[in-house]
Amino acid sequence: MGGLDTLELTLDLGNLVLADQVNESFDDLIRQARDVNGNLAPLKKCRHVLREGGKLRLCNPHPGVEDPAYVELQQMLLRVAGFENAIVSDHSSPRVMEAIRRPGIVEEQQYGMVVRELISPEDLAKAHEFARVYYFYKDFNYDLEVARQFDLHTHVFAVYDKANQMVALSRSAMRVPGYNCPFMYALTDAGVHYYVPARYHSIGEVMAIYKEGRDGVFAYKRLMEFIVQYLYLIALPDSIWTTYEGNDPFTGNLYKNKFKMEEMGVRLTYRDFGGKWNLLCTDKIEELHRLHRDLFRK
Repeated sequence: MGGLDTLELTLDLGNLVLADQVNESFDDLIRQARDVNGNLAPLKKCRHVLREGGKLRLCNPHPGVEDPAYVELQQMLLRVAGFENAIVSDHSSPRVMEAIRRPGIVEEQQYGMVVRELISPEDLAKAHEFARVYYFYKDFNYDLEVARQFDLHTHVFAVYDKANQMVALSRSAMRVPGYNCPFMYALTDAGVHYYVPARYHSIGEVMAIYKEGRDGVFAYKRLMEFIVQYLYLIALPDSIWTTYEGNDPFTGNLYKNKFKMEEMGVRLTYRDFGGKWNLLCTDKIEELHRLHRDLFRK
């Protein structure tokens, strides 16, 4: 994947806004085709054609680029697009920001397993197939048309066994300018969308699934440890969000006891996905990052 050392892109990113609430449905999202539209589509293409460590020079002629808050939002987009060390390199007009293509993350585990970051469209397609087959043991409707609308702003990791078969999968959708987390499109019992409290800025919604059996359980635990380690480093979130099905208190207690999550006091419905989902959140990101491999030992 990729081979260029340097790539220059001129792209007007427009007004960059972090939405606290959406008033759109999942069907609205499908019609907008976020998987091919928006600022992240060309930025992700740049990642694919650059070598690891290659440099992107982004020239943004938008008049707001001199505002430090706007610069921060640009950096959020570049991080989720797979870049790091984004800095303003040229203060002339139009302003130029440089960023380095972050290497894909691969880490060997016990029992011949390995965690890999999934980046290519082909690997993402395999991840969707895994989710479709194993998502909560087929108890719920997995809609690819909905799920892939979040691909562009999602960090995806998978655990492979020694036979190179996927046994666990995680997807961490980030709220970045122009893109929202899945829970923001879901409806509460009152039939309205959830409003993200103003104290949360850089947030990600995590979903993790695994095959049934010993290998799957081990892979799930290792993957969740891995997420709190690496998501902290590559996405710089101030909070991590997830949901658990209302009839599954075991999973809810796991999140609360091991990941220091708190109930947000709402139940959500994800279109025709099925079930009622309780929303959880934690802002103890640094503490979880330090715990790392001790998450399931205490």
